[in-house]
Amino acid sequence: MRLLKKSLRGPRPCVVTALDLLGFDDSPMPEGRVRRVVAFLDRHLGDVESARRYDCRLWVIDRQVLHVAPIQRAGMPPFHAALRVAHLQADLISLGALVRGAITFEDVTVEGDLAFGPGISRARRLCDEVADVPRVIIDARLLQEVEWNPDLRAAQHTAADELGFLRELLSLDADGLWFIDYLWALRSEVRTTSTYEDFLQDHQRVVTQKLDGVTALDRRSHAWTWLWSYHNSTMKRLARDWQGEKLDLAHLSNPATRSLLYRFPSSAKAHG
Repeated sequence: MRLLKKSLRGPRPCVVTALDLLGFDDSPMPEGRVRRVVAFLDRHLGDVESARRYDCRLWVIDRQVLHVAPIQRAGMPPFHAALRVAHLQADLISLGALVRGAITFEDVTVEGDLAFGPGISRARRLCDEVADVPRVIIDARLLQEVEWNPDLRAAQHTAADELGFLRELLSLDADGLWFIDYLWALRSEVRTTSTYEDFLQDHQRVVTQKLDGVTALDRRSHAWTWLWSYHNSTMKRLARDWQGEKLDLAHLSNPATRSLLYRFPSSAKAHG
């Protein structure tokens, strides 16, 4: 267990992020992968500046990650929490690892090395029972809170401003849940088109590896078929327009040629 700082008087309303790290049971594991994962967690969620400035806390227990950011004036807005997770997701792709999780808003109490309260319970439940696939969902309760609570916004932002910035990071999934759209969001976080295309190629390789590693439809393979669909739909969006450039990204899409997936040929049409 890892804990930044020792006490957080509570209960206090907090933005709570619960994550599960996926892909670490896959073999072979690259040299030093666990150590590099911990380094990425430190960089994006556990940096000392966040602990000092925002009074944040980070726990890492095996493959489970918990991050707590107390709500306070000039505290960490949910946009920053979501953006940090998006960067974490992007960096983990290079290691063949993915993230499932949830970000919510609720009371948390921290005493010593123990964190408890409805915020912890809700975040873990959403992560375990609702997120389901390699996505990080944003609780509607948190988005509603942003509308009226100024402590969940940057000082210079109106509610509409803050929601607008959050909206740029999110997409609405088919089940009606908002999730961090890291593939799309990272397009504005890289300096060059070539760097972004390298990242997309890494993501394509991970999708292919995950699908090739399963042979039956079950909960695990459902995660990878969702990832396949997410990757391909993002390639279509990017091909239409990315920073004003028309890109040929057909080579970065994964065909539905594996035993778990099927795509009807264009000639399959009903007549009469």
